[in-house]
Amino acid sequence: MSRLDPRTHRRMRIVWPFTALLVIVLGTLLVHAGQQPDPGDPSYLGPGASEGTGSDRLAAALRARGTEVTEAATVESALTAVRYRPGATLFVPAPSFTDLQNLTTATGLPSGTRIVVAGAEQRDLERTGWTVSHQGTRWAAKAVGADCDIPLPGPAAVLRQRYASPEGSVCFQGGLATFTDGPVTVILVGAADPFRNDRIGEHANEAFATTVLGGDRVIWLSLHERENGPVDPEPSAEASTSPFELPPAEEDDPASTPRPTATGAGQQPRAGDGQPPKPPISDAFPAAVWATLALAVLVLVALAAAAARRLGSPVAEPLPSSVPAHETMLGHAGLYRRARARGPSLDILRAAARRQLTEHLGLPADASPEEIADRAGLPPGRVREVLDGDRPQTDAQFVTAAENVPKLVLDVVKRPDEGNRL
Repeated sequence: MSRLDPRTHRRMRIVWPFTALLVIVLGTLLVHAGQQPDPGDPSYLGPGASEGTGSDRLAAALRARGTEVTEAATVESALTAVRYRPGATLFVPAPSFTDLQNLTTATGLPSGTRIVVAGAEQRDLERTGWTVSHQGTRWAAKAVGADCDIPLPGPAAVLRQRYASPEGSVCFQGGLATFTDGPVTVILVGAADPFRNDRIGEHANEAFATTVLGGDRVIWLSLHERENGPVDPEPSAEASTSPFELPPAEEDDPASTPRPTATGAGQQPRAGDGQPPKPPISDAFPAAVWATLALAVLVLVALAAAAARRLGSPVAEPLPSSVPAHETMLGHAGLYRRARARGPSLDILRAAARRQLTEHLGLPADASPEEIADRAGLPPGRVREVLDGDRPQTDAQFVTAAENVPKLVLDVVKRPDEGNRL
């Protein structure tokens, strides 16, 4: 057996460490992607969700400070609630499902309206005409101080997405940007950590979140999937009614009353509106699913590489310790017995006996049973039955045939007249 070529061996010593490092890096990336929260989860930053990625602790802290929290399930209902309530704060926890530009271009929004967006990425901002740019993404959110004139508590874990705004204010090393767009003040927060139940207790996250969202009322947009039809930014006839004409009863709050969309029931779709494009299959499942599948494939490849064990031709290696022949024989016998290999086992015994008989009698290795019987002075039928008989079909037949083989050898080797014949 030939050994590996020395040059190939040197190359493998270089390739394998880098391969292992690449596998570790890819595995880390996939595990990190799988642990990221899914904005499409209905409990993600929900004001009534108690999960780790929910926000019921933040909603309770806001209500304890006297802030009214109203949940809206659609963009239109959220805009309607803002129009009815001057000075409200619109909180957008999942910007990837929201047309951010539509929020600030909607007519009828009162002066002093604030829109707080959590974790907007570059693709979210590219669809807007806002005077803000995306400056990069960190591996994880980092807690930093405010480092600006805006009175915000810190340190807070807001530095994951970085922003720059030439016409606004940037704080927390780029983790927060604020600017105005018409009558609306937009606040971009670079991470959702301060608003999550499992992160709100860290650093000054709770104080930061309640300060950013604080005020008389917060309209919480719980939108976890992209709406099918376009939202009409024009206020409806009901929305243009003065807020002072609304009944004061809580159950008549227009923010909690479902409203038809521009293409909803009872309304005709506008000209040029077509069916919304179907999302690609990559958007049909959250990123954690794809990361888990990729990690499973990586694990299978690693298992396959580990099962291969050898790279190149086999190499002869000395045994680590000597094994007694008796133990080796018993081990082989156990394997043959487990496989019920009666015929092959008997063939091995017969071959060994034939070799011993021909050497003792001075015959060629391929001598026939008749030649062996003639030289040994034994009946040819017996020698033929022992050395070339039928294969046993049961364990009892195998034991009988196996016992006859050494008896035949013993009879030939210890015959008293063997010297005269040799």
